[in-house]
Amino acid sequence: MFDIGFWEILLILILALVVIGPERLPGAARKAGYFFGKARRYIEGVRNEVEQELDVSEFKRMLHNQEVQINELQQQLKAGAEKIAADIPATSDITDTADTGSSIEADNPQDKTGASDEKTPDRPSAENKSS
Repeated sequence: MFDIGFWEILLILILALVVIGPERLPGAARKAGYFFGKARRYIEGVRNEVEQELDVSEFKRMLHNQEVQINELQQQLKAGAEKIAADIPATSDITDTADTGSSIEADNPQDKTGASDEKTPDRPSAENKSS
């Protein structure tokens, strides 16, 4: 805080002894110590309050945690998008196969009903011809 060495303190004590006198020096030293301690506690309290209100390291830590969470969410979104993109061609292959199968079924109307051996009124069957 202050750059005061041994010789400076000794000089201040000698001046105080000369100015104040030997009778009142102990009382003055007590009062000076009391006010010096009170000032230190006040300054320390203000500094602690300022540090608590504007704790930069806490804000940095919170910011870092948020960045980590954002990065994790971005990775999850990318993985989900890649999975969906991978599923889309597979789905379109199934759709193409289903479309091809439905065109074959449209050509053969008997396959739609599933009864290929049934007699249709349009065509005479072999039994109807012989009778």
